[in-house]
Amino acid sequence: MNINKLIGLILLLPAPLLASDSELCNTHYKNAEWQLAAAPCQKASESGDHVAQTILGELYDSGDGVTQDSSKAAHWWGLASNAGHQPARNLLAMKHYYGGTVFGPEPGWKKDYAKAYKIWHEDAVRGVATSQFMLGVMYKNGEGVKQDYAEAWAWFKISLQGGYKLSTDLLIELSRAMSPADKQRGKARLQELQQRHSIKQRMTALER
Repeated sequence: MNINKLIGLILLLPAPLLASDSELCNTHYKNAEWQLAAAPCQKASESGDHVAQTILGELYDSGDGVTQDSSKAAHWWGLASNAGHQPARNLLAMKHYYGGTVFGPEPGWKKDYAKAYKIWHEDAVRGVATSQFMLGVMYKNGEGVKQDYAEAWAWFKISLQGGYKLSTDLLIELSRAMSPADKQRGKARLQELQQRHSIKQRMTALER
């Protein structure tokens, strides 16, 4: 066979499919192959992949596959969070809320209720049920905001309506502690939140 024809046939053959950095990042992370995940996650993150940025932040936060570095975790989560990536936003808010994790403080993090509230409030008004729940917690406990059982009740209620079942027990607890006036304010606030959420949904639908 003519050598030129042979080369032409070879060029027409499909090239082997190579996994992208994003795919490798996800695959290795899901398989708990932290060291293998680190390099592709770094490359994908630098290319603007928000999922990879979130994963890379988790690696730096835990020190899995990389040297533990809370500032780098905050950096990558911050980029993904600013782009609206929900998992990164919630991770960052949780770190600010606890100053670490639910199990206790961690080096490189400190409690900052204002930052946690800002993220959760932005997401709550967009209809994110977990963020609505956490706003309820903050108002119930008076964390970074003035304690307000009526406001807490309204956020727990709309969170439950959004499918977040953990709100149930706290609604029962609050209802026992609330005065009749608080309950009236809570119901009025719930109606206001429901109306705003409905308008937000309609506006979002029109923008699509």
